[in-house]
Amino acid sequence: MKTILIFGAGRVSGPCIDYLARKTDYRIAVADISKENLDAIKRSFPSVETVCDDTGKNAAALIDNFSPDLVVNLMPPKLMHQVSKLCLEKKCHMVHPEYLDDATRALDASVKSAGLVFVTEMGLDPGIDHMSATRTIREIKDSGGKIVSYRSICGALPAPDSNTNPWGYKFSWSPSSLIGASKRTAKIIEKGKEILWPDGVTYEHVYLEEIDGLGAFEVYANADSTPYKTIYGIPDVTELYRGTIRYPGWCETICGMNALGFFELDEMDLKGLTFAEFTAKLAGAKSAPKEAICRALGVKPWAAFIMRMEWMGFFDDKPITLDKGSARDVVTLLFGEKLVYAKGERDLVILRDECVAAFPDVQKKRRYRSTLIDFGAPEGFTSIARTTGLPSAITARFILEGKISTPGVHVPVTPEIFDPVLKELEAENIKLEETIAEV
Repeated sequence: MKTILIFGAGRVSGPCIDYLARKTDYRIAVADISKENLDAIKRSFPSVETVCDDTGKNAAALIDNFSPDLVVNLMPPKLMHQVSKLCLEKKCHMVHPEYLDDATRALDASVKSAGLVFVTEMGLDPGIDHMSATRTIREIKDSGGKIVSYRSICGALPAPDSNTNPWGYKFSWSPSSLIGASKRTAKIIEKGKEILWPDGVTYEHVYLEEIDGLGAFEVYANADSTPYKTIYGIPDVTELYRGTIRYPGWCETICGMNALGFFELDEMDLKGLTFAEFTAKLAGAKSAPKEAICRALGVKPWAAFIMRMEWMGFFDDKPITLDKGSARDVVTLLFGEKLVYAKGERDLVILRDECVAAFPDVQKKRRYRSTLIDFGAPEGFTSIARTTGLPSAITARFILEGKISTPGVHVPVTPEIFDPVLKELEAENIKLEETIAEV
């Protein structure tokens, strides 16, 4: 019997384990430092083996103990290379949903020599977005076209019926990752030229996207889009954009908070401070934080930004529970307390890829659009967990069945990977709607 060892028993692991338990007869083992997480796994999947251990520190011993044929690594991205090296040394395949790092990429020749298959970026974004894009790009190229514009946008949000706060957001994943992205640098290609927006400036360049049946959403550029010109094999592209979807008002709020320094990492003395005093301090005052922010930003007390900050608790005379920490740490406290899902609420994932292609002897260009709209189950798995965990599980299954067999370190941009995985995702009710229109 083949063995799959899963590192991490957080939210994403549930759909991953569920799929593997339903679709295979493999031995499945899950390791995590949280006994609470493991107990929840054991209640849902009694046949799955669980072990409570520090997977970051003791990954080698865990691999030795279980002798897995494949490791599904659901630990944080910073541990990708460490686990990848161990999988290479112990001669087992590996799947990871996070972005491929340079150190793991450098293992490619050794992984090939060992006859192993490592597939990274196998989640939602990155993951389903890559597979959808490269499938469409192949279709266009096979029809004699060339891609002149490519755009991919994605967001994990509260469903409209669960969107109950003025921020239009609730956490279905790590708060620290989202808060860190508030200062992220973005790079796009526009009219054939690279455009760089450093340190959160991307939030100042927002546009609206209409999603059928759901209304208009904000979109802002996310990270560096330019490598995908090479990764996707689209050398003729003059417009290239990868972005994030949010409900309207999000970018205005992040811009205001960035202007005041709410996402900085410098350590501050917070002992004895209330949230109101902390906020006033960032706005250059000793008290009256609302008025101080209005002066600093030149807004009125009834501005939507001020009302959101008030709702979050930044003006409250409530003590901060940290003696020392950064402004970002204080934001994390409030976000983690207020932007949460209540029992029975559900999340929403929206993914849209769009290619504009030119064809010989055809006057008008064609726009190829693929859209995924997926809702979480109120008492079951969230959409973000399903769309992240299922691609990794499916890939793990197909590697062990020999359907994905080319050795090396991969991202899912080859037909050997994206054709069977996208087909299986459709069988799991994760399906992109495809449209083609002249533009």
